[in-house]
Amino acid sequence: MNRVQNTGITYPKPLYNEEQSRLKKAELDRYMDKKMAEWKATVPFASHMSEPELHQAYYRRTLIEHVWRIRLSRVSQTKAIYKIAQVSPRAARDYAQYQADEMLHDRLYVGDAAAAGITEEEILATEPYLSTRLLEGFFYYALEHEGVLAPVVSNYLVEYTQMKLQPAIVENLTERLGKESVKGQAAHLHVDTTEDHSQEMWDILHQLIFSEEDFQKVFKYLDDVQEILALFFREIYEDTVSRHQQTAA
Repeated sequence: MNRVQNTGITYPKPLYNEEQSRLKKAELDRYMDKKMAEWKATVPFASHMSEPELHQAYYRRTLIEHVWRIRLSRVSQTKAIYKIAQVSPRAARDYAQYQADEMLHDRLYVGDAAAAGITEEEILATEPYLSTRLLEGFFYYALEHEGVLAPVVSNYLVEYTQMKLQPAIVENLTERLGKESVKGQAAHLHVDTTEDHSQEMWDILHQLIFSEEDFQKVFKYLDDVQEILALFFREIYEDTVSRHQQTAA
């Protein structure tokens, strides 16, 4: 009798072959395109960063929250690596390499925050929004009670949407604020696009899909994560735009 379990020792084979994987990714990408269209139509200020007039308080608070999200997620994502290693060693290795690229990117946003007049002390004194805390809590919950898909799906969603939306945002911010003021965000975008993190995340995710039920779970996790991220946009809009408009009126 061997009591050892959850070792990933069997190196499980993904459900889909290379051609099937390509088709399944295209299906998910179409779904995310649809969700982005819904997002733009229903979430306040969803496209603000690519608009001509930049709301400074909104922008500054966005930078602070990016720093917090990266700092908090590198802890939850480390837990994800530990959990994935019990399922698929290759996926855990690939995910660890991806996280190694991302884990210290808070420094990039700290640099842009400094250019916007935000000190490290101000960042540390600012509590993350409820949405950010809920997102990290969702990962811990899912990893303990549902499996390893949720954090990987979340990164796939973020990388795909950033690939679609971030180039226009960085270009617009560069025009409004100057190249030196957004060089951290530009560097982050450069890494994501040149290394094709969207495809990289799918290559990892498909290694963790062992049944059609698993694939259907991906859609549900996309919905879950987008709902939490939409809460962030509503929180920051209320905090930096709506409330001040009401005060001014």
